[in-house]
Amino acid sequence: MKILSILPFLFICQIGLAQRTTFSVGVNSGISRFAGASAEKTTTSGTGGPFCGCALREASYLGNVPAITYGGNLAVQYEFKNHFLLGLEAGYENLRTRINVETYQVDDMIFKTENGYNITRNHFINIFPSAGYNFPLADNLNLSLRGGADFGIGLSSSSRLVIKEVFEEDQFTDHDGLAPGLDFRPRVEAKIAGKRLGLAVSYAHGATNWLNGWAGGATDLHMRVWRVGVQYRIF
Repeated sequence: MKILSILPFLFICQIGLAQRTTFSVGVNSGISRFAGASAEKTTTSGTGGPFCGCALREASYLGNVPAITYGGNLAVQYEFKNHFLLGLEAGYENLRTRINVETYQVDDMIFKTENGYNITRNHFINIFPSAGYNFPLADNLNLSLRGGADFGIGLSSSSRLVIKEVFEEDQFTDHDGLAPGLDFRPRVEAKIAGKRLGLAVSYAHGATNWLNGWAGGATDLHMRVWRVGVQYRIF
């Protein structure tokens, strides 16, 4: 976490050298999924019972099927005379993943689901320091390319199980300890911006193993995130 305390000081030191300093507010959406040996596309579940002689089997919530994600942020960017960029974004985001449920067993009865699924919701405070270059295209039109890393501070995780053939209401489960305290994700981004509005596209490749230290079975799980965002320059 030392880098997070050093970065604000470095940016403040550079303000006097910047040609232009801008502040923006943004919203984004996209898709995210789990990757790694522990992530799966499908799962099964069941209640267990005396007739089948089986135990309770919970549906997996570690899905690698993409699900819609969303977030919002505040951003500051410094552009130097040579068009070199330094930026810092901070905000909230909900990274979701999905796993499809093929069957659900209630004692000795097995239900094949039509569209059963389990959505895992992972809440983060996200900090994105970056550096890049701005390519002026025309008056008040610029294309910028940036690289950096997400520092996702995990808040909580929970899942929502939806099986219409079995449950009238969705089933919610908290997953304490799933979201890591710090999820490190190298990230690249391209943004085209006018005088006030900008459109950004980015990809973040999670390097943190979410199951580090867990015991039993495969313990390899990483986050992948694709985002499309809109930013409005305040000044």
